[in-house]
Amino acid sequence: MIKIYDNIKEEKERIEKCIQKYGWTSDHNLDWFLECAINEEGRPVFVEFEDGTGLLTYKYINEWSVWSSPLAPKELVPKRIIEFSDFALDGLIREVWLVDVSDSIRSELENSNLKIGDIYYSLSWPVLDMEKYDPSLPGGHFKDIRNAKSKFYREHKVEIRNITQLNKEGLYKIVDDWKKIVSKRPDIYEEKYKKAISNNFKGFKTVRALVVDGITVGFNAGYEVVNHPGRFAGVVGIHDYSIRDLGLILWLEDLDWIKNAGYKELDMQGSEDDGGLKFKMQFNPTIERKTDTFCITRK
Repeated sequence: MIKIYDNIKEEKERIEKCIQKYGWTSDHNLDWFLECAINEEGRPVFVEFEDGTGLLTYKYINEWSVWSSPLAPKELVPKRIIEFSDFALDGLIREVWLVDVSDSIRSELENSNLKIGDIYYSLSWPVLDMEKYDPSLPGGHFKDIRNAKSKFYREHKVEIRNITQLNKEGLYKIVDDWKKIVSKRPDIYEEKYKKAISNNFKGFKTVRALVVDGITVGFNAGYEVVNHPGRFAGVVGIHDYSIRDLGLILWLEDLDWIKNAGYKELDMQGSEDDGGLKFKMQFNPTIERKTDTFCITRK
C-alpha cells in the first residue's frame, strides 16, 4: 500500500521521522529538497510505504522524479523503486526518473518487468577528512594554491559576512551571473538557489557571503548530513566569476570555516569526471560513493 502526501507542511513531522530513521545521503534534507524542483511545474511529494520507508519525489505533468536514493534499508531499495514505478506509470505518466541514486541500483532493477533506460549521467562524491586537512596547505603539492591565495589576498580586501546582512537582490544577481557562465553545461537549474535565498536558507547550518573590495561576489552554504555525526555537506558554493581565482578562494573559505567549526568530514558533493572533480581531488578526499541518473518506463 502506497500513500501519497503532497501537503509537505502538514506532513513535515512524518517526513522528518522517515529521514531521521533512513536518511544517509547529503540530499536527504527536507528543506533543500523543497527548493530543488527543476521548474515551477514540479510538486514535492512524499511517498510512504506500509513499513514507514519512503521516497522524496517531485511530480511533474508527464513524469515523476525520485530525489536521491530511497529512504529505506539498502536491501529493500530495488523493491521500493519497482513498487513505486508500477504505481506511478499509470498511462498518463510515462517516465519515472531516478536522480542521483546509488550506482548499484540500476543493475539490481534490470530483471524487473520495467524498462531501465541508459545512464543519463553519473557523479562521484568525494568526502574530505577534515581532521587531516591542514589550512596552511603545506608542501609542494599545494604550492600553486598557496601562491594564488596569497596573491588574491594581497591584491584585494576580503571580508566574510553573514548573509542576513546583505540585500537579497545582490545575491540573486550573483546567481544570474553564475548562470551565464555555466549555462553551456546541460541541466543547470539556478532557481533552487534563488528559492533558498528567498527563504533565508531555511534548514541550513551556515550561510556566508564573500565580499571583495566592497562587492558581494559569492556565497557558501551547507548543513549537517543526517545519520553521519561530524559530517558537513558543502551544498552551495556560488560566485559570479568576476575575479581570477575567485572560485578557489570561495572553496578555501568554506574549508577553513568547516575546519574551525570542528567537523570531522566534508561531503564535497557530486561531480562528473571533469574539471570539477579534478579540482576537488587536489585536496586528497576519498570517493565514498557514485551515483547514476536514469529513467524507468514500461516495457
